[in-house]
Amino acid sequence: MASISETSDDGSNGGDPNQKPEEPHKNPQEGKEEENQNEKPKEDDHQEEEVENVPQIPPQMPLELIVSTIATLRRCHYPTLSLLSDSFRQVISSVDLFQTRSLIGSTEPVLYTLITFTSPNFEEPRWFILQRRNNTSLQLSLVTSLPPMFPGCTTVTIGHKIYVMGGLRSLNRRAKTVFVIDCRFHTWRYLQEMQVARSYAASAVIDGMIYVVGGSTKRSDDWVEVFNVETNTWENVPSVLSPYGRSKAPFNVHFVLDNKIYILDGNNRVAYDLRGRRWEDWGPAGNQLGYFWQVLYCVVDNLLYAVVPDHLHVTPIVVYDPREMGWRPVMGVDYLPNLVYSESRMTNFGGKLMILGCYQSQARFDYYGEVNVWCVEVALERREDGEIWGKVQSLSLVNKFRKSPVFVLSRTVTV
Repeated sequence: MASISETSDDGSNGGDPNQKPEEPHKNPQEGKEEENQNEKPKEDDHQEEEVENVPQIPPQMPLELIVSTIATLRRCHYPTLSLLSDSFRQVISSVDLFQTRSLIGSTEPVLYTLITFTSPNFEEPRWFILQRRNNTSLQLSLVTSLPPMFPGCTTVTIGHKIYVMGGLRSLNRRAKTVFVIDCRFHTWRYLQEMQVARSYAASAVIDGMIYVVGGSTKRSDDWVEVFNVETNTWENVPSVLSPYGRSKAPFNVHFVLDNKIYILDGNNRVAYDLRGRRWEDWGPAGNQLGYFWQVLYCVVDNLLYAVVPDHLHVTPIVVYDPREMGWRPVMGVDYLPNLVYSESRMTNFGGKLMILGCYQSQARFDYYGEVNVWCVEVALERREDGEIWGKVQSLSLVNKFRKSPVFVLSRTVTV
């Protein structure tokens, strides 16, 4: 599935990825509020907040000076700054500002998570964004300008963009649809469709190319295809198929490590070498690698981190190094909050582990019967002796819903 977030809305094509817009959605209107959302914080909530340590602004300040000034500030201050003048609003919504931020190294990671609600009826997944308010507290907000995603879509991130591919248009009807989301402005547009309709496929990026694997009938000539983002074209990648795995398995569990896509296909564990364009069996280390990463996992600095199931009674977080081909504990983390980790999502957030989830049983509800969503922030440190240490930096209540959320996936972009 896919993810992205912020605030604005789409009036012409707001909820249907099947309807192709003639032009990219630049300034969509705000859509109706989700029934399942108790509070939908918006960036407008920041407008009354004061920006600390910002000097007085001359009334006729040159645009170049505004760009260089704003580019050094945190994005959480932008809503307030946009109230100063039309010039400030113009700069904040400009490409020049984000180019300057990239040049001076002031870009920030932003987390998007795709959420659906299954009770009483299934709902199409929508993007939410996790952002800081007042430069301190975290808030999970709906991105109203983005349409619902197809269930079973697959996503990758490149810089400030999220690419969304395939999914289910309806029961047993796969999609070839591809579109890209610009997370700087929360606009989106369609790209060239895939050559094969896919759902629950695996995907990865290497050398600026997007690979999509599986999600369709297993054949040697088109089970893998690659997308060139520069030319907006797809190409099939013929390959000798792995004898392991099923023919139409959904790849709900997969990750990218050391330029390979590792896939859990039923009880089978296979890997696709992106550079070599060949399939591999995991070999003797495969069983050990697959021991922990089936529940909650993500990759940081080419190391695989996983939350250990409660019944194993070992350290809460473990790490897998492909060079050592073995798991070891993340030191310093003695406990984690009692979330339902099988229903949570963990993401690499600028080198930290960010976990979104809900508490177990009655603890997940507040006094009014609403479901609380929590974010756990874990900082990581690699020490000179090679050991990985972690520290739970915060546990934050980031939103409340009237229905139980299902966290489809989480992605981090840089803006």
